[in-house]
Amino acid sequence: MAHARMVFLLFLISILLQNRYNLTQQKLSIKQEIKCPHCHEWTLWLGRMDDRCLYCNGFLQVEDFTKSVETKIKKEVQKEEDFLFIRENDSPFVVKLKTFLLPARQFFYYFQIGFVVFISTLLWLIGMLSA
Repeated sequence: MAHARMVFLLFLISILLQNRYNLTQQKLSIKQEIKCPHCHEWTLWLGRMDDRCLYCNGFLQVEDFTKSVETKIKKEVQKEEDFLFIRENDSPFVVKLKTFLLPARQFFYYFQIGFVVFISTLLWLIGMLSA
C-alpha cells in the first residue's frame, strides 16, 4: 500500500514538472518579429508597448505607447484639479483640513454604496415576504 502511494506521488510530481516545463517553453516562445513603422526593417518584438527597433531605436507600437503616456498625464492633471489636492501654497490649516477630508470623502462614498445596498435588500425582503 505504501509502495503504491509512493508511485502515485512520483507520477503526480512528474506530471506537475512536465506542465511547469511546458509553461516555461510557452513563455519563451512569445518572441516575434514585426516590421518597424519607421525604418521598415524586420526586428525582434516581445509584445510589450515599450519595445524599440533594433536598427533605428524607434518605438514599435507608437500609438499604444502614446495612449499610455496620455492616460498617465490625464490622471495626473485630474488629480491636480481635484478640490482636495494639497498644493504648495496652501496654509497649514487648509492642509490639515484637506488631509482630514480626504478619508472622510472615501468613507461617505462607501457609506452611500452600503446604504443603497441595504435599502435595496430591505425592499427585496419586504417584497418577498409580502408575496
